[in-house]
Amino acid sequence: MFKFIDLFAGIGGFHVALSELGGECVLACEFDNDCQIVYKSTFPNTKLVSNIREITRDEINNEDSVKKTKEIRELVPDHDVLCAGFPCQPFSKSGKQHGITDKTRGTLFFDIMQIIKAKHPKYVLLENVRNLTGPKHVETWALIIASLREEGYTVSENPTVLSPHLIPEEFGGAPQVRDRVFIAAELNSTNEPVHISREAFKSSHDPHKWDISKFLNTDLEISKNKKIASYRLKNDELMWLEAWDYLVMNIDQDVLPGFPIWIDALNTTPTIHKDMPQWKKDILTKNSNFYKENSKFINNWLKKKWGINQQLITDFPMSRQKFEWQARKQFPSRENRTIKSLVLQMRPSGIRVKPATYLPALVAITQTSIIGPNIKNGIDNFRKITPFEAAKLQGLDGSIFDKADVVDSVAYKQLGNSVNAGVVKYVCQKLMKSTLEQLDFYESDFEQTLLPLEENLAS
Repeated sequence: MFKFIDLFAGIGGFHVALSELGGECVLACEFDNDCQIVYKSTFPNTKLVSNIREITRDEINNEDSVKKTKEIRELVPDHDVLCAGFPCQPFSKSGKQHGITDKTRGTLFFDIMQIIKAKHPKYVLLENVRNLTGPKHVETWALIIASLREEGYTVSENPTVLSPHLIPEEFGGAPQVRDRVFIAAELNSTNEPVHISREAFKSSHDPHKWDISKFLNTDLEISKNKKIASYRLKNDELMWLEAWDYLVMNIDQDVLPGFPIWIDALNTTPTIHKDMPQWKKDILTKNSNFYKENSKFINNWLKKKWGINQQLITDFPMSRQKFEWQARKQFPSRENRTIKSLVLQMRPSGIRVKPATYLPALVAITQTSIIGPNIKNGIDNFRKITPFEAAKLQGLDGSIFDKADVVDSVAYKQLGNSVNAGVVKYVCQKLMKSTLEQLDFYESDFEQTLLPLEENLAS
């Protein structure tokens, strides 16, 4: 058995993944009170501290009051793996003292590095949003890599950006778009640094062939523990979808437009100003052309009234007068075309519909994915995915929220911020191959399946 610590632990995505590989968590750290409740309920025997700076600083709010390495070493149990889904704050361009790591002094990454310097675990696995690798964070990325190398770690300077939907289910994947960057480091390693291409499974896995119905429950299954009505859409929401579904099903076009349809842009002549951004000019022009091609149908459609209050579509909120059709792969023609067979989101930018193959990223706000009733037998009408279903998309057991007595709104937020346990497990099996082989936790099928892909994985 190997030991690990779980920093910025959330609701336990790292914990779940490493436990399945034979690990024992000897210390966890999580600041959010609601996450602490779930974590303690799920892992009652794990020591949990609320603030990493209780370990690394004499005064939590004083960035200069760093504990001595010896003190930190005594506070942190010995461990083989340090995991952290850390928040990323802007780094200073120049440190107050000498040394690469000191440039990160005001950030939580600095505190992670204090623990690494004190304990030097064999492996370090960090996770963050993909934006960390973007052009605005070039120096931040370089500092992270340099800080780890200064402490003797082998780590790739090329980011490993992975999403569950691009990874086959047998390797921990799931039908959810969720790009995250992983930094995998090994102490004093003679091996090549771990870098996994997001294209690793391109030749063997088609993300458009995911079957999301396997991750969904029937209404009856949900009703055993929750009131199904709490996940149903409100009357107004159903009205908006009914209006747009009428267009989708009845307009005489085999291929629906891929650009956003805006009700106020369905005019013979687009209203364009010279100071408009080009993207908006393009959308207005395309909407106008779409209208001219289908004016008779659209004019009749705009006169129809919908819902209990018999509203025109022009009476809908502006964000519901906008519609994005992104389901051409599922419906290349008019045959059986309906929103009821798709997944969708009610976004501030409009209603977006997509094929029922993989779901948009779980987000820590109110844009919970909605599934159509045709996706799975036993679903009677449009509804939001439940926290239990969302947890499965994160590689977690959804019953943790019932056990901790956490309300759905909190559960959705926690899942939106969570690390994907399946992807963590996949990365760990690459990073910790030698250790897991000794413990008989390295899956032989995993290795044999990867053999044809090694060239891609190293790219």
